[in-house]
Amino acid sequence: MLVAMMSVSCDSKLDITPSDKTTLDTVSDLETLLNQPWCISTGATDLEVLSNNTYPTNYKTVEAMLTNKNTVNYALLACDESVKRAPLTIGDLGFRYNQLYKYIQYANIIISKAPDAAGDEKLRQRIIAEAHVLRAWLHFLLVNIYAGQYDESTAENEGGVPYVDNTNAQELKVKRSVAYVYEQMLKDCSDEYIAAMPQKRVENPWRGGADFGNAVRALILFQMKRYGDALEYAQRALDVNDIIEDRNKSLSSGSWTVDYMAENNYLLIRGNNSNLGIYSGFLLTPEAAALIEPNDLLRTFDDEHGGWNMNPGYGTDGSFQSSGSGVHITAYGIRTENVIYTAAECLIRTGRINDGLKMVDRVRAKRIGGYEPFAERTDVSTEAQAMKLLQDAKRVEMFATCYNYLDLKRWNSEENYRRTITRDLGDAGTVQLRPDSPLWIFPFPVESAIHNPTLTPNYE
Repeated sequence: MLVAMMSVSCDSKLDITPSDKTTLDTVSDLETLLNQPWCISTGATDLEVLSNNTYPTNYKTVEAMLTNKNTVNYALLACDESVKRAPLTIGDLGFRYNQLYKYIQYANIIISKAPDAAGDEKLRQRIIAEAHVLRAWLHFLLVNIYAGQYDESTAENEGGVPYVDNTNAQELKVKRSVAYVYEQMLKDCSDEYIAAMPQKRVENPWRGGADFGNAVRALILFQMKRYGDALEYAQRALDVNDIIEDRNKSLSSGSWTVDYMAENNYLLIRGNNSNLGIYSGFLLTPEAAALIEPNDLLRTFDDEHGGWNMNPGYGTDGSFQSSGSGVHITAYGIRTENVIYTAAECLIRTGRINDGLKMVDRVRAKRIGGYEPFAERTDVSTEAQAMKLLQDAKRVEMFATCYNYLDLKRWNSEENYRRTITRDLGDAGTVQLRPDSPLWIFPFPVESAIHNPTLTPNYE
């Protein structure tokens, strides 16, 4: 078996047999597999550590975090490529991989059983389409975390992940090439399947409509650097749902609460058990903290409620922790803001620089008090200048999600945007993370690799 189907937290409400032998024999029964409170409870912290936005553990000094060199956290924090990470990926460190494949199994059960299940025909077509698009998205996360960045010239020969498209638990799920995985993802989020999904915003945050379907296809094409094609699907997604979370409301209400039904959600995949994910509890690196502007509503709200805490005592100089604000995010899901920033970069990349900056302005106007639009600046005229504005703004917007990591992997494969990260470790000095470091590719969990000999790390 590829993975052991695990009984997990994340408010799981459903237990199923991880094979094609289930009792889900009607379309309505199969639909329950899609009504999951999708959650990867390990969150995206390790991805953000690598991206130099946070530290592995709160309430420990950086010096203390560096003492145990036989951990994945140490390797990521110290940018130490000599650490053999694969044997260390046990227990919780394998949870994300296993959970993503568990959810893929749910999708596969629907795809295999729905054609012959009794029930409403329109609902049948809808859940089959949703399952295909969900399967594409989950594989997208897997191939981008556990394999290298897509490059058209090398993808056929680069190791990817198993693309699991059936419910046969006895079959060895062979690791496929990056090219093969991307080909299958595009098939799973085809125009045909997107057309069979609801063509309006779906109120249930765990269910996908055409906004989610188009966004998935846009993000896959985006990671392939097919910016013109990605822009088309990003715009289609925004035609269905362009609602942005308005943080101005927090100042008048005195609270920062975004519930699961937030209208900007395309599909919610949380990063923990209790809420949508918040800045509170995270320790930001000095570099990330410096990007939060003085009039950012995050900081304004914290200033008014006593939560802004620079240099909390266990980070390096300039680090920041918020104890009062709750900037809610969806760690592995998709929301309107993701798609707007995707469209913005596509516009900039295709020569429509001012239009791209206007897209960024749409989000920032609801984030920054007294906002002065990027698009009105007279000192920005080149792609590189516009990209720098977008990169810094998006880094703050996407904090505590997988997106900063995905962007850096993609940018690091381009001569114009690749950069070496220099990390300040206080008294321990500075370390550097190369844009082509093997640390950007995560190892498969040791438990899965034991049962599947094809799962050799993709950085070797």
